[in-house]
Amino acid sequence: FVDEYRNIVVKFVDLLWDLEKIPTLIPKSITSQIQTWLSARAVQCAAKQASGIVRGTQIKQKRRLFVIDKLNKAGQFKKARKLQSIYNTNKISKPKINDTECELDERFVKVDLNNKTSFDGYITLSSIGNKLKLHIPFKKHKHFNKMLQTGTLKKGIRLSKNNITFMFELPDVRSEEHTSELQSR
Repeated sequence: FVDEYRNIVVKFVDLLWDLEKIPTLIPKSITSQIQTWLSARAVQCAAKQASGIVRGTQIKQKRRLFVIDKLNKAGQFKKARKLQSIYNTNKISKPKINDTECELDERFVKVDLNNKTSFDGYITLSSIGNKLKLHIPFKKHKHFNKMLQTGTLKKGIRLSKNNITFMFELPDVRSEEHTSELQSR
Protein backbone atom coordinates (compact mmCIF):
# COMPACT_ATOMS: atom_id res chain seq x y z
CA PHE A 1 0.00 0.00 0.00
CA VAL A 2 2.73 2.48 0.98
CA ASP A 3 4.66 1.87 -2.26
CA GLU A 4 1.57 2.30 -4.43
CA TYR A 5 0.54 5.44 -2.53
CA ARG A 6 4.00 6.97 -3.02
CA ASN A 7 3.93 6.13 -6.74
CA ILE A 8 0.58 7.89 -7.05
CA VAL A 9 1.87 10.98 -5.21
CA VAL A 10 4.87 11.11 -7.59
CA LYS A 11 2.56 10.86 -10.61
CA PHE A 12 0.36 13.66 -9.27
CA VAL A 13 3.37 15.88 -8.63
CA ASP A 14 4.37 15.31 -12.27
CA LEU A 15 0.85 16.19 -13.47
CA LEU A 16 0.51 19.27 -11.26
CA TRP A 17 4.02 20.66 -11.65
CA ASP A 18 3.37 22.56 -14.89
CA LEU A 19 -0.06 23.91 -13.93
CA GLU A 20 -0.16 27.64 -13.28
CA LYS A 21 -2.79 27.46 -10.53
CA ILE A 22 -2.78 24.35 -8.41
CA PRO A 23 -6.03 23.57 -6.62
CA THR A 24 -6.05 22.21 -3.08
CA LEU A 25 -8.62 19.58 -3.99
CA ILE A 26 -7.78 18.00 -7.31
CA PRO A 27 -10.71 17.64 -9.75
CA LYS A 28 -11.77 14.31 -11.18
CA SER A 29 -10.47 15.35 -14.61
CA ILE A 30 -6.95 15.05 -13.14
CA THR A 31 -7.43 12.17 -10.69
CA SER A 32 -8.97 9.97 -13.38
CA GLN A 33 -5.68 10.12 -15.35
CA ILE A 34 -3.99 7.85 -12.80
CA GLN A 35 -4.44 4.09 -13.07
CA THR A 36 -4.10 2.24 -9.78
CA TRP A 37 -5.65 -0.39 -7.56
CA LEU A 38 -6.07 2.16 -4.76
CA SER A 39 -9.58 3.30 -3.95
CA ALA A 40 -10.86 6.60 -5.37
CA ARG A 41 -10.77 7.94 -1.83
CA ALA A 42 -7.07 7.02 -1.43
CA VAL A 43 -6.27 8.52 -4.85
CA GLN A 44 -7.95 11.79 -3.83
CA CYS A 45 -5.96 11.79 -0.60
CA ALA A 46 -2.68 11.26 -2.51
CA ALA A 47 -3.64 14.03 -4.95
CA LYS A 48 -4.29 16.45 -2.10
CA GLN A 49 -0.92 15.61 -0.56
CA ALA A 50 0.83 16.12 -3.92
CA SER A 51 -0.95 19.45 -4.33
CA GLY A 52 0.39 20.61 -0.97
CA ILE A 53 3.92 19.52 -1.91
CA VAL A 54 3.87 21.37 -5.24
CA ARG A 55 2.25 24.52 -3.83
CA GLY A 56 4.74 24.60 -0.95
CA THR A 57 7.69 24.23 -3.30
CA GLN A 58 6.53 27.01 -5.61
CA ILE A 59 5.53 29.51 -2.92
CA LYS A 60 9.12 30.39 -1.96
CA GLN A 61 9.88 31.75 -5.42
CA LYS A 62 6.60 33.69 -5.46
CA ARG A 63 7.54 35.30 -2.14
CA ARG A 64 10.90 36.35 -3.56
CA LEU A 65 9.16 38.03 -6.53
CA PHE A 66 6.84 39.85 -4.14
CA VAL A 67 9.78 41.16 -2.08
CA ILE A 68 11.71 42.18 -5.23
CA ASP A 69 8.71 44.20 -6.40
CA LYS A 70 8.30 45.76 -2.95
CA LEU A 71 12.00 46.74 -2.81
CA ASN A 72 11.84 48.29 -6.28
CA LYS A 73 8.78 50.34 -5.32
CA ALA A 74 10.55 51.51 -2.15
CA GLY A 75 13.57 52.61 -4.21
CA GLN A 76 15.90 50.02 -2.69
CA PHE A 77 17.27 48.97 -6.07
CA LYS A 78 20.55 47.47 -4.82
CA LYS A 79 18.73 45.05 -2.48
CA ALA A 80 16.22 44.29 -5.23
CA ARG A 81 19.01 43.45 -7.72
CA LYS A 82 20.70 41.20 -5.15
CA LEU A 83 17.46 39.30 -4.48
CA GLN A 84 16.73 39.17 -8.24
CA SER A 85 20.14 37.52 -8.70
CA ILE A 86 19.24 34.93 -6.05
CA TYR A 87 15.88 34.41 -7.74
CA ASN A 88 17.52 33.93 -11.15
CA THR A 89 20.13 31.44 -9.90
CA ASN A 90 17.79 29.39 -7.68
CA LYS A 91 15.24 28.03 -10.08
CA ILE A 92 12.82 25.72 -8.37
CA SER A 93 13.02 22.09 -9.27
CA LYS A 94 10.48 19.37 -8.95
CA PRO A 95 10.75 17.81 -5.49
CA LYS A 96 11.98 14.25 -5.07
CA ILE A 97 9.46 12.43 -2.94
CA ASN A 98 10.81 8.91 -2.63
CA ASP A 99 10.36 8.85 1.14
CA THR A 100 6.99 10.57 1.43
CA GLU A 101 4.81 9.26 4.21
CA CYS A 102 1.15 8.53 3.52
CA GLU A 103 -0.95 11.18 5.21
CA LEU A 104 -4.19 9.41 6.01
CA ASP A 105 -7.20 11.00 7.68
CA GLU A 106 -10.15 9.61 9.61
CA ARG A 107 -11.74 8.25 6.41
CA PHE A 108 -9.04 5.55 6.39
CA VAL A 109 -7.88 5.23 9.99
CA LYS A 110 -9.42 3.88 13.15
CA VAL A 111 -7.21 3.85 16.26
CA ASP A 112 -8.17 1.38 18.97
CA LEU A 113 -6.42 1.90 22.33
CA ASN A 114 -8.79 -0.35 24.27
CA ASN A 115 -7.76 -3.90 23.53
CA LYS A 116 -6.83 -6.86 25.70
CA THR A 117 -3.80 -8.20 23.83
CA SER A 118 -0.07 -7.91 24.30
CA PHE A 119 -0.14 -4.75 22.17
CA ASP A 120 -1.21 -1.35 23.46
CA GLY A 121 -3.32 -0.57 20.45
CA TYR A 122 -4.29 -1.33 16.90
CA ILE A 123 -4.70 0.83 13.85
CA THR A 124 -7.24 -0.37 11.30
CA LEU A 125 -6.80 0.93 7.77
CA SER A 126 -9.78 0.59 5.46
CA SER A 127 -11.03 2.13 2.19
CA ILE A 128 -7.56 1.83 0.71
CA GLY A 129 -8.42 -0.32 -2.30
CA ASN A 130 -9.01 -3.94 -3.38
CA LYS A 131 -11.28 -4.36 -0.35
CA LEU A 132 -8.18 -4.51 1.85
CA LYS A 133 -8.42 -3.94 5.55
CA LEU A 134 -5.15 -3.79 7.47
CA HIS A 135 -4.81 -4.21 11.24
CA ILE A 136 -1.50 -2.84 12.51
CA PRO A 137 -0.56 -3.46 16.14
CA PHE A 138 1.56 -0.95 18.05
CA LYS A 139 3.12 -0.37 21.44
CA LYS A 140 2.89 2.98 23.21
CA HIS A 141 6.05 4.65 24.41
CA LYS A 142 6.90 7.33 26.95
CA HIS A 143 6.44 10.28 24.59
CA PHE A 144 3.14 8.91 23.24
CA ASN A 145 1.78 8.57 26.79
CA LYS A 146 2.90 12.11 27.68
CA MET A 147 1.23 13.54 24.58
CA LEU A 148 -1.92 11.54 25.28
CA GLN A 149 -2.11 13.02 28.80
CA THR A 150 -1.40 16.57 27.56
CA GLY A 151 -3.49 16.67 24.41
CA THR A 152 -6.02 14.87 22.27
CA LEU A 153 -5.11 12.17 19.76
CA LYS A 154 -6.07 13.29 16.26
CA LYS A 155 -7.83 10.86 13.97
CA GLY A 156 -5.24 10.94 11.17
CA ILE A 157 -1.79 9.37 10.95
CA ARG A 158 1.33 9.43 8.81
CA LEU A 159 2.32 6.00 7.62
CA SER A 160 5.60 4.75 6.16
CA LYS A 161 6.89 1.20 5.74
CA ASN A 162 8.54 1.20 9.15
CA ASN A 163 6.79 3.94 11.15
CA ILE A 164 3.46 5.30 12.18
CA THR A 165 3.35 8.92 13.26
CA PHE A 166 0.46 9.91 15.46
CA MET A 167 -0.66 13.52 15.63
CA PHE A 168 -1.98 15.26 18.71
CA GLU A 169 -4.00 18.41 19.28
CA LEU A 170 -2.34 20.26 22.13
CA PRO A 171 -3.93 23.05 24.15
CA ASP A 172 -2.57 26.50 23.46
CA VAL A 173 -0.79 27.29 26.73
CA ARG A 174 -0.53 30.99 25.94
CA SER A 175 -4.26 31.43 25.42
CA GLU A 176 -5.03 29.55 28.66
CA GLU A 177 -2.58 31.74 30.59
CA HIS A 178 -4.04 34.85 28.95
CA THR A 179 -7.60 33.74 29.77
CA SER A 180 -6.79 33.05 33.42
CA GLU A 181 -4.93 36.37 33.62
CA LEU A 182 -8.00 38.22 32.28
CA GLN A 183 -10.28 36.37 34.69
CA SER A 184 -8.16 37.32 37.69
CA ARG A 185 -8.44 41.05 36.92
